[in-house]
Formats: sequence, structure tokens, C-alpha cells
Amino acid sequence: MVTVLDAVTRDLASVGKRKPELADGTLAATAMALAAEIDDPTNSATSKSMCAARLVEVMQHIRELAPDAREENPLDEIRARRDRKQDREPAPQDRDAAGGRKITP
Repeated sequence: MVTVLDAVTRDLASVGKRKPELADGTLAATAMALAAEIDDPTNSATSKSMCAARLVEVMQHIRELAPDAREENPLDEIRARRDRKQDREPAPQDRDAAGGRKITP
């Protein structure tokens, strides 16, 4: 079973890769304390629900402050490979009479 504290720790680690100061600042500490209270079996359901509401707010605020994670785009890899190919010297059989790249239809 995953605890709320485990989930918050994982989310903060993800945010920390993009903006490290958010992962160990006051908001992160607040999120961790709220998560611990939610996981505490001795706390009442009312207390847990109030902590959960505040935790959602804190985590939303942290995510708003963190830059968006850039998703990998397969086209970026294709472009990078094409650019690397274009930067290489053409093979002897691909050179025209002047030594440049031969254009083939």
C-alpha cells in the first residue's frame, strides 16, 4: 500500500528535477507534514479530510511554481538525427565534381 507521504515524496522529487528549490522549501515541508498527518492512524477522519484539502492546495501551488516538464517528442529525435547527418562530411561517392554534397532525386 502506498502512503500519502510516499506519494508526496515522489511528486516533490519530480518537481525537484525541474526546480530544486521547491523540493526542499517551506511549501515542500508543509506538504510533507500534511501527508504525515493524513497517514497517522490516530487522527480523526475530520482532521484527515482537512489536511487532505490543504495538501491538495499546497501541491497545486508547488506545481504552478515549477516549470512544465517537457515531454519527449519523437519528431525531436528524428530532427536531431537529420541535423547530425547534414553536419557530416559527405562520403566520396556522394560528392559532386566540386566536392560538395551530390543532390540525388
